[in-house]
Amino acid sequence: MERFSAVADDVFLLKVPFTGVWTGVVLVLGDDAPILVDSGGSAKTVDSTIVPALAEFDLTLADIGWVLATHIHGDHVGGIGRMRALAPSIKVAVLRDSLERMRDPLAYSREIRAKFPEHSAAPPSVLDGVDPDLLLEDGDMLGPLRTIHSPGHDTDACCFFDVRSGTLITGDSLQLNGTISQGCALLFDPSRYLPSLQRLISLPVQNIVCGHPYLPLGETAIGPEAAQQFLATCIGCYEHDRGFVAGMATAGITDPLTVAEALVEDIGGIAPAKMFLPMHTVAAYQEAAERECS
Repeated sequence: MERFSAVADDVFLLKVPFTGVWTGVVLVLGDDAPILVDSGGSAKTVDSTIVPALAEFDLTLADIGWVLATHIHGDHVGGIGRMRALAPSIKVAVLRDSLERMRDPLAYSREIRAKFPEHSAAPPSVLDGVDPDLLLEDGDMLGPLRTIHSPGHDTDACCFFDVRSGTLITGDSLQLNGTISQGCALLFDPSRYLPSLQRLISLPVQNIVCGHPYLPLGETAIGPEAAQQFLATCIGCYEHDRGFVAGMATAGITDPLTVAEALVEDIGGIAPAKMFLPMHTVAAYQEAAERECS
């Protein structure tokens, strides 16, 4: 059975099974009701993984005060509807930019796949939305967690900074070279990714916990030196990928699939069977470069 493991005082990571790679759910304890950050990808894993893991702490879902979402991708919010069904007292908070996506995450999942349909995996058959109880703004506090809007991976990506321990809970905001199932970093909003990283690197971050194991450094960085290295490596990966896509364009190679395949090979990644995620990254870099030139 998967169990929550300690990242810092009162901050614990649970690795919830998901296709291709696990998804992280973070438990934050304190003086107020416990908080969960993200929910895993499905109702099934709420029942099979999250509920039993909470029981190890003598907690049930009814004890949870808030579920927060780092962004509205199915692998991070697919369990929220089930949590609400099992424990109606749970409150849900998302970034204001996430409101419409949280109400209908399946529509957004389909939208992501519609750009490259022939290279996309099928959307999930079920992905329940909810109406959030609270819309967070950048800088808002909820318990010990400060909301930090960190676009890059997507427009609504955010981190939660535990001000007690200096632990940065990042979801997918820090991409490095992506996960083993992605092929490379996944950025829908690359023009704002570097400013997000620069902002995060200026914070007094003591620890980092991510929503997946990212190549080449994994899912956590413990201690301020490791945290700074993690963030600096993210910047290096971004600069490499941006330069690679620009170099291919200079050589007259702009087909998103061709460039994506070359990028994955260049960083030593594993090309996924469906290339829509690397293609989204390439297309987003290309569109950002076009805006800069216009």
